[in-house]
Amino acid sequence: MLVEVSKQEPIYGSPYYITSVKIIYKGIHSRVIPLFVRDTKELINKLKVEITKIKFIDYMYGLDEVKRLIA
Repeated sequence: MLVEVSKQEPIYGSPYYITSVKIIYKGIHSRVIPLFVRDTKELINKLKVEITKIKFIDYMYGLDEVKRLIA
């Protein structure tokens, strides 16, 4: 779930976005995670990484550990 997007335009360099996202995995809501991205493709890739981390924790340690770490 995309919570908030803020565009940052530094004096030097290209603009970027600060996005706040919340991941819902098997009914467990994560806390809000800030992601710094330059475009939607990078946002999608970073979200895939975060979701893969959660799935790996579930696979290795179980749903209770996922709930403890992300909620």
